[in-house]
Amino acid sequence: MKMKEIFKVEKPMIGMVHLPALPGSPLYDETKGIKFIQETVNTDVKTLIDAGFDALSFSNEGDRPYLSNVDKSTVATMARVIALATEKVRIPFGLSVLADSDAAIAIGNAVGANFVRIFLSWVFVGDWGIVDPCAGALLRGKRNINGTMKTIANISGHTAPLGNRSLKDIAAGAVKFGLADALCLGGTTAGAPIDIEDIKAARAGSCGEPVIAGTGVSINNMNTYLPIVDGVIVGTSLKYDKDTFKPVNPESAKAFIRKANEVRNSL
Repeated sequence: MKMKEIFKVEKPMIGMVHLPALPGSPLYDETKGIKFIQETVNTDVKTLIDAGFDALSFSNEGDRPYLSNVDKSTVATMARVIALATEKVRIPFGLSVLADSDAAIAIGNAVGANFVRIFLSWVFVGDWGIVDPCAGALLRGKRNINGTMKTIANISGHTAPLGNRSLKDIAAGAVKFGLADALCLGGTTAGAPIDIEDIKAARAGSCGEPVIAGTGVSINNMNTYLPIVDGVIVGTSLKYDKDTFKPVNPESAKAFIRKANEVRNSL
């Protein structure tokens, strides 16, 4: 995949829109209801677009603890909220569902997303248990609904791979046999930096497909990361108090893009 095909720029800056807890999840606030969720999402979308981000990525970050098989209410609510939030959006957008790849594909197709970020292949273990995706079933499901969104495969971050397979081989497997359009790496948790050696290993196994930094990039380390990745997904460092679960701070978002443009122009 050429990044310009989707994002119209090289090394796109993709801003995260974290949804508050949805109906049915433990932290859902029924007194504020879905209206509050929609307003929160709409505000973050506007903030990121006004700051100059190249794309958006939505996620049900507030639904702690996460499920590998989310309920129908989550799918319905995410589809409704994202569809309304992107009705007038003119930049690319995508989404992830923690931690249900099938749901991400279904929602992505319903809302016309440009990409989904999912666990696609190999087996991992995380705080919510075993993550055991089946690329064959996932991509057949995508094909059956005529899904056209690109597939960005998580190969590290928030989890640990089972077995002794190297990250280079996990990356190669995701591309060669999982048919991933791009690879995404993350640190140990939201906002955590990625080991540089992991990025090098992913690049070595990527078969030429893009490698995206999914966590940990900030204005303080962008000079290190941006030259060696093909794009950045950022959330935590843009938030008030750098708290993943707080709204996006407009000043932080603008400062991030100013720095990103500075570094991109120097490469």
